[in-house]
Amino acid sequence: MNEEQRPAEEKLTAGQSFVRSIRPAGCALFLILAVLVTVICLTAGRDPIPGYTPPERASYEDDLGQLAAVLEEQVFPALPQYDMTADVTGDTVTVTVESGNFAAARSAILRYFPEDLITFERG
Repeated sequence: MNEEQRPAEEKLTAGQSFVRSIRPAGCALFLILAVLVTVICLTAGRDPIPGYTPPERASYEDDLGQLAAVLEEQVFPALPQYDMTADVTGDTVTVTVESGNFAAARSAILRYFPEDLITFERG
């Protein structure tokens, strides 16, 4: 008998079968969504104190008491979800976060003020 030998079918991987099933339009949509998610993730983040402009660094760099006063009078009231206090200790201002998310409170303060002038403690 003449048996014809059929070529063995290629076995597709999971990725290859996915791409084949969604067609080129699906691939384009998938790539566009991937780019959008990346853009959103890299640009996410809101201003913790909308409209706040911190004073110039030179105005409080030599007067840490003024920095502590600015934090107590202008910044902490705008962030009521965190219970914070500021005290001058040596050559830095120590901000104590009594309650609330410590990392979020630290991030909100460091968005406006330099890290080398402020140390943070948990209360």
